[in-house]
Amino acid sequence: MTARQRLYGFLALLALMAVTRVGHFGTAISLPDASLAVFLLGGLWLGGAIFFLVLLAAVFGIDVYLAQTATAAGWCLTPAYWGLLPTYAVMWLAGRWLARREDSLRAAPYVATSVAAVGAAFLISNASFWAFSGYFGEMAPADYAQAVARYFPPYLGGAALYLGLGWLVGRLLVTRNKAVAA
Repeated sequence: MTARQRLYGFLALLALMAVTRVGHFGTAISLPDASLAVFLLGGLWLGGAIFFLVLLAAVFGIDVYLAQTATAAGWCLTPAYWGLLPTYAVMWLAGRWLARREDSLRAAPYVATSVAAVGAAFLISNASFWAFSGYFGEMAPADYAQAVARYFPPYLGGAALYLGLGWLVGRLLVTRNKAVAA
């Protein structure tokens, strides 16, 4: 990617996260949260710790703003909130791993890496929420796992929507760059 493409990519990912972070799974009037995909695609396309840190700061800023206007968002701002750091780091590092591969945009490695990263992110975010939110003191880990397991399909589905679109954009850019270079 050229420097200009990286900048545009960063701005597009930031905007996508800003407009979709209002709800995890989306509603009839809102799209599902794109944050997981934003971090994986950021790792793939942007690299560099500074982009990761700026996206983390944006997540925090958006969530603080939403906590003032939406009860559900405020409910999530607990000591467990810091569990988002390893959650998003897993996504970013999966993107970095893909970026180092020659076949980063071949469907099989892209899909396998994305599904594994989303699964790990789901486990990390839910385990940290159970352990540190203060809401589940008497609930056994197995009971909590059973209660939240039903949320994995929409969690994966929302991420897959954006990761699929990101894959298409990546393929188009690679094709365009090859045509321009020829």
